[in-house]
Amino acid sequence: MIWHRGRILADDALAIGIADRTFEHGLGLFETLRTWRGRPVLLTQHRARMERSARELGIPFRPNDFPDDAAVVALSEANGFTDDTLLRITLTGGTSASEGAELWMRQAPLPPPPRAGGVLIDFGTWNITRDDRLARHKTLNYWSRRLVIQSALEAGFDEVLSMSPDGCLWEGSRTNVFFVKADTLFTATTLGPIVPGVMRAHVGELSGRLGLGFCELNGIPWELLSEAEEVFLTNSVRGIIPVARIRDRAWPAPGPRTQQLQQQWLWDRLVEGEGEATQ
Repeated sequence: MIWHRGRILADDALAIGIADRTFEHGLGLFETLRTWRGRPVLLTQHRARMERSARELGIPFRPNDFPDDAAVVALSEANGFTDDTLLRITLTGGTSASEGAELWMRQAPLPPPPRAGGVLIDFGTWNITRDDRLARHKTLNYWSRRLVIQSALEAGFDEVLSMSPDGCLWEGSRTNVFFVKADTLFTATTLGPIVPGVMRAHVGELSGRLGLGFCELNGIPWELLSEAEEVFLTNSVRGIIPVARIRDRAWPAPGPRTQQLQQQWLWDRLVEGEGEATQ
């Protein structure tokens, strides 16, 4: 079952016209997140990102079509889910920059947890330019990312980082990357060719609460990353993901600061859940 404009529909009940620009050139956007104790944490931030991307890329977006917490609950009940789930919200390209787009939400079980002991990362196989405009948006034109992550998985890695011609690293195919040095979190600037991750922004907020520094870099040179004390990734579905190795450089996984961030994130979710239960 899917959710569409306040209604629960069968998967095959939504009709999208052949004139939709999604079918012509892959125009469209999507957001993926998860529930925590049944609640779509950070849903408002995902809506804001989709609305910004739609405005910048010329895709019609109607705020009233976007699901809210009640829509997530209704869809979970219709699908018979009692555990937390993955949510994907898709917006088609529409028939023009001002009309014809369709938005819906589907639901699925959560994916398996990341590799125990930290994930393994590759780089050097995914090249990107600093001025790649589409790299800053969650578009349906996703072939390049699918191809690079598939190659990385086949080679025994869990993720792959993009690299610009000047040798700087930027992000993972489905993640943002952070490293820790001297109680400061370093990550690539959102002015570069990265998706401004919702979980990335939330880690920035957590760092301030925990007394950690937060520094955005205009690209991450491998030499600097290799000197890090610990490394982790962020993703709205998987949260904060410890990194064990990039190429032949290894780190403790999770490192102490990564653990601190993970524990604070999970504690916040626990407190939210208890608050909901007592209201």
